[in-house]
Amino acid sequence: MSSPVTGLVVLIRHGDRQGFYQSPSKYTASHTNLTVLGYLEELNSGAQLRSRYLDASSPYLVQGVNTTVAEGVQVAVQADAGGEGGVIVESANAFMQGLYPAFNDTIVLANGTTVAWGNRAQLIPVETIEPEQSFVMEPWTQCDQFDDFSNEWYNSSEFKKQSALAQPFYDSIPTSIMGSRPKTLVNAWNVFDYLNVQKIHNATLAPSITDNMLSNALTWAEYHETGLFGVTDPKSVGSIAGRGMLNPLTDAISRVANASDPLKVSVLAASYKPFFSLFSLFQISDLQGKLVDYASAMVFEVHQDKSIQLYFRNGSYGDLEPHSVLGASPIPMETFLQHADAVKLDTLADWCNACGETEARGCAALNALNGTGSGGKYSDVTSTTGKHQVSPVVAGVIGAFVSLAVALVAVAALAYLTGLTVVKRNKANYSRRQHLLTPGSTSTVHRNNNGNSLELRSDLDRKDSRVA
Repeated sequence: MSSPVTGLVVLIRHGDRQGFYQSPSKYTASHTNLTVLGYLEELNSGAQLRSRYLDASSPYLVQGVNTTVAEGVQVAVQADAGGEGGVIVESANAFMQGLYPAFNDTIVLANGTTVAWGNRAQLIPVETIEPEQSFVMEPWTQCDQFDDFSNEWYNSSEFKKQSALAQPFYDSIPTSIMGSRPKTLVNAWNVFDYLNVQKIHNATLAPSITDNMLSNALTWAEYHETGLFGVTDPKSVGSIAGRGMLNPLTDAISRVANASDPLKVSVLAASYKPFFSLFSLFQISDLQGKLVDYASAMVFEVHQDKSIQLYFRNGSYGDLEPHSVLGASPIPMETFLQHADAVKLDTLADWCNACGETEARGCAALNALNGTGSGGKYSDVTSTTGKHQVSPVVAGVIGAFVSLAVALVAVAALAYLTGLTVVKRNKANYSRRQHLLTPGSTSTVHRNNNGNSLELRSDLDRKDSRVA
């Protein structure tokens, strides 16, 4: 490694979870729960990255970072809080416990009392990204164009041809395993996910789910998802998962590369879909069309010479493998950002235009301000060239002040009529009690002598089966 690492941006997939269902057309998903195995996978993943990037003796040490305490100005964590419920957010928390493990700290109060932290887990803030409030983590949801795109894909001659080839396999899956669940290529993702979850967690069904059955289900699921999320054309809505993720990703890379910005480590936690799309947008040929395992990590090392080296680890085990981006390894940061900026969904207006939306996620405000209607191009939220010289944000601020003024007038009138007196009170003092989390059980997680990495011991042989 020729140039020191000055910043780190990590995209992680959530850990092992219970089963769930997502619509094959709209990809709205049911809630599910992270399992103990999933927690340990993420804990181990974070610990492995710690041994590489937060160990003072490592040549990959992130320069200037606090290796013991996760300082708020140096570390930022964002997690998708959408379709799978709390699974992704909980995975981010577990990953951070591995990246910044428990430590012992004490303070002495003014009265001489010593208060000990007691070697408990660090409480690291995680910013949750709600799909209803931001498009960046799940831009395919509430997107009319994506719904149309998925239906067109299913009705295409290519898909119908592959569906005919796949059907004998789906027909071979016993009803005793699948029940009444649809066994078709349209439902390929749900078939694979169900079989995969049962193979891991259902002792009754697991022996009947052969490796060949699971492998075939994975192959067809990867074909299915590639057609919807792995499209290489950035103008296609089939690349929207990656284009949305490029928004926080490029922002984080720019920040950790900026010497005047204290941010050193940025973690983004998401589902598998952005991985699918980014592999195609970055032209990573050996990863394109591959469904990443639970707790996989895509790592962007930002170096002092303003270059970026991409690494990827499939699952929570094994080494980080270097990969080229756009044919370069490493790639100049300027080249990377120029390519990303040209295709990413930078603003709400970009998302509304890409999805042809006029209502969802604030598109109604843009529609009203620009007056373009469906099929038109909305002006940027920061633009002053649209129909109105006011952005939705500014309009919202104006509306808030108008509402406040009306409320104050009403209060004044009430005070005049009733003799109401407004009394200023001092701020009350509240005692806050934090629930402290302890790390994973020592019966299943073992830390090595230098305290930097964890060994996860499980009866599940992860090397012999793909968990996605």
